Amino acid sequence: MKKKNMRAYTYKMLMRSIKKSREESREELREEMKKRAAERAAEDAKRKAEAEKRAIEDAKRDAKRDADTEKLRITLNELSILVKNVCKEVGGIGEANGDAAEETIYNILEKDKTFCGVKFDDIRKNFPVMLGIDTLTELDVLMVNGDTVSIIEIKHKVERKDINNLIHDKLTKFRRCYPQYDNYKIILGIGGFSFHKSAVTEASNNGIGIIKVRGEKIEEHTENIKIY
Repeated sequence: MKKKNMRAYTYKMLMRSIKKSREESREELREEMKKRAAERAAEDAKRKAEAEKRAIEDAKRDAKRDADTEKLRITLNELSILVKNVCKEVGGIGEANGDAAEETIYNILEKDKTFCGVKFDDIRKNFPVMLGIDTLTELDVLMVNGDTVSIIEIKHKVERKDINNLIHDKLTKFRRCYPQYDNYKIILGIGGFSFHKSAVTEASNNGIGIIKVRGEKIEEHTENIKIY
């Protein structure tokens, strides 16, 4: 074979070889791209499945939380109703006890109309004190004679606040509502079935007579009585 033909043959073979190599490279690249695309699709499917799973779990948790919240709301409502009923019953018992104390002390005082050694001409129960249209206060017991007024507050259990209320609220309102008693001496009393220790001290320090119920009788402690 001549050299010219030989060179041409060799060139053709080289070109075919290069072409084949390029085609093989392209094929390998296409396969690699298909493989990577498949892997990405698999990863996307996996992430989507995990996201759907999390969404389902979140929905279940939300549903459970909502159900628990509703149960708690119902329980709190029931508890609130129960507490209100108990408070109403306790309040009713307290009111009944207060009424019993008031009735007992009033009935005993009514017999001779005497308090702190002072004889009174008249005794009233639940005496109204009206200031304006909406302000109404009642004095549990009011006793009056020609120059002296006695105001007595009665509780089932007397506490320190009851002393302060008698002095700073009820006495003040009585004076404003009934100026006709401005020149009268006023003595104060506090009565009940039982007394908190601080209430006894407060009453004594302020010169307020103490009335304690003992069975069907009352005990009066009026050693330090004060004229208001």
